[in-house]
Amino acid sequence: MRPRISLLLSVLLVVALSACDGPPPLQPDRATHEDFAAGNAIATNLGVPAETRAEVIRFADLEVVDGARAGLLREADAIRTRTHTAELTHRDVLTLWWIVFNHPEYCEHGDGELAACGEGDLFDGPEGPTGVDPSCVYADGSLVGGNGTARFHDRLRVGDVRDSCIDFFVAAVDGLEGEDYGLINPAGAEVHLVVRSHGPTIPGMVSEQRSTFAGGCQEFLMPHEGEEELEPGQCRDEQFVVFPAPNN
Repeated sequence: MRPRISLLLSVLLVVALSACDGPPPLQPDRATHEDFAAGNAIATNLGVPAETRAEVIRFADLEVVDGARAGLLREADAIRTRTHTAELTHRDVLTLWWIVFNHPEYCEHGDGELAACGEGDLFDGPEGPTGVDPSCVYADGSLVGGNGTARFHDRLRVGDVRDSCIDFFVAAVDGLEGEDYGLINPAGAEVHLVVRSHGPTIPGMVSEQRSTFAGGCQEFLMPHEGEEELEPGQCRDEQFVVFPAPNN
């Protein structure tokens, strides 16, 4: 079984408290690997970046989400994703978060198989910055449809540190230190995506729920507590995706 990786930051809270002239759009809905390979061949022939695809994985049991697709496109000054996921609770409000490890060669907390980097690499070590230059920023928000699916898309530019979750945790957890460096190394970064549930819609708070890290959250559940549906005011990281650095 794969060990837990990516953003398991809810544990800390339990304890402490597209450009039209750019490359072709991502198409995570393609049904087969053959279609994906053909699309990348076309992109290569046109001289534009090719999309990388990865599995969407549940935090609760570390199993692959059936019918889910995630794609990443690396550009010279940005990264883009279109992610279609499933097996979620109808009408729950979701956010998607970019987790970027700009220099994964300095990471020390990955699982050694799926990812070079893990949650410990998001914050400074006991002697200061580790050299990883991490970032954790908002990507998109969505509402789960009647068939339990949700779609996200975003383009993150170099230097963008909008709505940083690293800043949130540094402020919330006494003694925790770290800085959000934004996207620095789009070509060589290890990139994770985290699907976060903010529970059922709360009247008057839906916009905040789908656009901020703690929107509507009164109780933070640990990611592995994923057996029961969330009640209003409960939040939990549900799923994650890992895109290793291209040279790994």
